[in-house]
Amino acid sequence: MLSRKIYLLVLFFFSLAGTTQNAPIKIPSLVHPIKKIEAMLLQEKSFENDTLALKKYLKPLKSTKELAVLYNALLANGYSNCLNKTNPKSEFHYLQSIKKANELKNKSLEIWTQLNYIMYLYHHKEYVTMTPLLLKMMERLEKVAPEQLILPGESFKKIGWIMQTLADYDNAFHYLNLAKKHTPQKTAEYAAILDAIGLNYFRVGNLKEAESYFQRTALLATQIKDEVRYAKAIGNLALVNQQKGNIKGAIALLSKDIRISEKGKSNQNTMYASILLAEMYLADKDWHKAKETLEKAEKIAYSKSYFKKSELKIIKLKLAILQHQNKTDNELVLLRRMMVLEDSLKNKDGDIAINNSYWLVQKTKFNQKLNKAEDQLKNESERKNIYAILIILILLLVFFFYQNTKKELKTKQLEHQQNILELELDKIKTEQKLSEANESLNAQVDYLKEKNVQIKKLKFEIDQIKQSSSDSSLEKKTGKLNNLLESHLMTESNWNTFRREFQKEHPEYYRLLEDFPEITNSNKRMLLLQKLEFNNQEIADLLGVTPDAIKKSKQRLKKKLGTKFTILFNTEKMIQS
Repeated sequence: MLSRKIYLLVLFFFSLAGTTQNAPIKIPSLVHPIKKIEAMLLQEKSFENDTLALKKYLKPLKSTKELAVLYNALLANGYSNCLNKTNPKSEFHYLQSIKKANELKNKSLEIWTQLNYIMYLYHHKEYVTMTPLLLKMMERLEKVAPEQLILPGESFKKIGWIMQTLADYDNAFHYLNLAKKHTPQKTAEYAAILDAIGLNYFRVGNLKEAESYFQRTALLATQIKDEVRYAKAIGNLALVNQQKGNIKGAIALLSKDIRISEKGKSNQNTMYASILLAEMYLADKDWHKAKETLEKAEKIAYSKSYFKKSELKIIKLKLAILQHQNKTDNELVLLRRMMVLEDSLKNKDGDIAINNSYWLVQKTKFNQKLNKAEDQLKNESERKNIYAILIILILLLVFFFYQNTKKELKTKQLEHQQNILELELDKIKTEQKLSEANESLNAQVDYLKEKNVQIKKLKFEIDQIKQSSSDSSLEKKTGKLNNLLESHLMTESNWNTFRREFQKEHPEYYRLLEDFPEITNSNKRMLLLQKLEFNNQEIADLLGVTPDAIKKSKQRLKKKLGTKFTILFNTEKMIQS
């Protein structure tokens, strides 16, 4: 009887917990419209892969046009969390939320929905797409008082984070300080802002202020029992120690950071801290621990599509370890993956994309200043100031153009080297395949067919290079592609092996050729390849001549042999093939 009561009591608590979990979002009865919206946004929670439960949870928000804005925005966030990548469903609902906010002409909702969408693009490293939207939103933001914004502290903090990523540290300081001003102290949000300001000071080289802010963050995190934020703070303090030359102290702090982050299931921070720790071990020449630490980071980097930049860092560190250990294990695989990642990050999360976004921000800031200056222009002295600004802009433009050109050239050089490596590997594989196969005419034909495929690839690469001045100069310097192309031509040794196997397979035809003294060795090569149904282009590629040269050679041979020519081949087929 007692056990039955216990069972019923447990069942009651489980059903109560289930009811609470499945309870829909609450719409508060607050009069102030912004406070009402903030109260609902603070109820946002993750349903992981259960999008049906998410829709049920958000269903009350479909009751009015104003709440429908939040419904679409939070549903878009839910799809993003579920799929862990940019996706059509999220895109649709983000744009719907922005559209509905615009229709209501509600400035607070308009800015919030735009920033919500911008954070989605930022989270998935779509910096090039994000930056123009961010700049437009920031322009609108300047015309609105903080009291009219939804969650102003959080909004300013998010913009500060983005500006920091784009290396616009002045703007980052501006927005992070605004965030600090509009965020209650003794909260996790306030600790995150202190940490971000410290990181900004670190990026501009002010280690004293950076260390002070990281220590304040760690202290506050301890007081409010936010263990993950504490872990991040001591991880950042490790960076300061590294800059001061205290590698041992930095390693100890990062090791503690990782232990706490793992305990708090903060995978992203565990990955970042592990990469930093591996760098420290590398600096300390502890190759074994560096490799061991990278394996932990690698598992997390593979789990999300937007961690590619971290994966690239891991690969570069692995290559550095192999170099120090004088090992070549998996070096080729790592190099290939590095090339793929660098190419995919070029217009997304790589340095070029971030530089382009930074340049766009600077350009927009300049245009805004220029417009203000033009509005206030009253005399000649102000015009001179504008000209000075224009000169600075031109100098900046030249500088960034030069930097981008350097990076693009470096990328092209790496691509060029990768292409040469792949083509050389193809050649080695083809040669190896022939050496492993039984000597036969069929094996020789397959070998020559594969050579033709590789020759076409090489000619395509050379044609592409000729269209680019930078690539052309690189190829003139190395000459590797042309050398590789020449190595594919039929050598005397190749020809003797091929002729021997041909004689075995077609002895009558070969004896027939011997009956014609007018046929030269060069004619024989052409005729034997023709007999095996190689066309003019393929024969030309293998012999290192043009298709027209092959055609003219056949015509001359026909004229020389006269009526005897038809004994060898059908004339029309020979010339037109």
